[in-house]
Order: sequence, then structure tokens, then C-alpha cells
Amino acid sequence: MAMFCKSCGRSMVDAARFCSACGTEAPPPMAGAYAPPAQRTLVRPRLGRMIGGVCQGLANQYGWDVAWVRVLAVVTGFFGGGIGGLVYIVLWVVTPDEPLALQAGQPYPPASS
Repeated sequence: MAMFCKSCGRSMVDAARFCSACGTEAPPPMAGAYAPPAQRTLVRPRLGRMIGGVCQGLANQYGWDVAWVRVLAVVTGFFGGGIGGLVYIVLWVVTPDEPLALQAGQPYPPASS
């Protein structure tokens, strides 16, 4: 995409930081404008889980309301011939826990004073 100087209106090279004609600073490139969406992986979060964290993890992954995911899991567990319960147990076993969040440079276990 062609860039134009905001002061003099001349065409600029995409990677240029300054206009070659008038010396005006070019606007910074738009970060993430054409970047693909971040790859998310399904994890069972450590906060907000009821039993195994499967419903909370699915809700976080797809941006759904966790209450509806839990209602759907219970309904399919009771009225779906047990398929919902079986799927829940399989996802509980297969889905990894969310990694522990440690601050950078903090040793584990913390040193006691």
C-alpha cells in the first residue's frame, strides 16, 4: 500500500521513517493490521472452574457465556443418553491445565526469609 507524506503529499517508500522531500516523520506502521489472529489453545483455567474446568475453558476459548456452556453440559449429560458426561470426562482428561503464572525472574519455590 502506498504511503504519502502528510505535509507535502509526495509518495513515500513503505519502510521509510521520514519523507525524502520535506523531512517530516512518517506515521508508525499499524501494528497487527495484517497479522493473522493469535492462535489460542484450549486449556482448563485455574480460576473459575467448578469441577474440572472444562466448561470454563470452552467458554474462554470461544467467547461464550460460561453459564450457558454449563447448562448445555448438564442437559446433554442427562437427556443425551450420557454422551455429554462422556464428552466432559474425555475433555477433562485430554485438555491440559493452564500453566502457572509466575512473574519474570521469580524463582519457584519462593525463597523464604
